[in-house]
Amino acid sequence: MDLNVKDLISVPEAARRAGVAVNTMRLAARHGTIKAIKPGRNWLIDASDIPRWKREAYQPGKAIRHPPHTDTDDDPGAAS
Repeated sequence: MDLNVKDLISVPEAARRAGVAVNTMRLAARHGTIKAIKPGRNWLIDASDIPRWKREAYQPGKAIRHPPHTDTDDDPGAAS
């Protein structure tokens, strides 16, 4: 993945430019649908990839589903 350091912006700034919620942009970074890096605690988004992401990957109204939480998820002694 080619990233230009001068084009890296924060998740809130990327969300503002894309017109989406901050959490939507954070999930896009986490799931790899937008060019991003996480050099420490926070994601940095490649601003030049926002138009491509909006065209090709962003699906308004489509929620990202996570597996359901179970009681055994919190029990380190539970059998897998």
